[in-house]
Amino acid sequence: MMNDPKNIFSNSKATSPVIGIMLMVVVTVILAAAVSSYSSGMMKSTEVAPTAMFDVKVVKDLEEVMGDYTYIKSFIVIKEVTGDSIPTKDLKIVTVNPNTDCNFTTMEILPGVENADFNNGWSDKNGIVPFDNNPVNGYFGDSTDEGSLSKNFGNYTLRPGVSMVADQYSNYVGGTWNPDTGEYENGATGMQAMFADWSSIDEGDFVTVKIVHIPSQKVIFQQNVEVM
Repeated sequence: MMNDPKNIFSNSKATSPVIGIMLMVVVTVILAAAVSSYSSGMMKSTEVAPTAMFDVKVVKDLEEVMGDYTYIKSFIVIKEVTGDSIPTKDLKIVTVNPNTDCNFTTMEILPGVENADFNNGWSDKNGIVPFDNNPVNGYFGDSTDEGSLSKNFGNYTLRPGVSMVADQYSNYVGGTWNPDTGEYENGATGMQAMFADWSSIDEGDFVTVKIVHIPSQKVIFQQNVEVM
């Protein structure tokens, strides 16, 4: 007797192994894709941070005679002593001033973000501190001067022997610290751009200077510095 054709479609014994194999293949493909995606993400996040040692000096209210004039000078110098060559576009500087009379104690200095806008007694100046302090390129930057753009933070490369600076003289007209917003109003001198409520810092105080490698998000330098 011939088999009933309907039995071909109603017999589930032959189809179960096929469906099982297909499900296993689908699960395997999904797992492979998930592992590949995770591995790719891990590779992108494992940026290698550069290594470097820095010497940091912070000076407040040092007298300096220039011709017939005596100025009161303040400055910070961050010098790479040893280590890798590091483009400053890959760095940010974080400072902490624990002496402020408000909740705002930290300043972030970002590459390519203008932070200094002040009058030095003769003209308005603006730029991105800390400036490249390489005598070959000139000491200070000014983003209003086409030739000075290379000296702004974010546009030059640090290497052993190269230092970066921010400063303030007594004739500089800077901004006014607002303790409610944690910002300077009407501009900022180089030292104001580097520290929250710079006027609250005195000789003998300690401030924290931290250098962060942006691609890896790793701190490559941190030091509590005594103000001289």
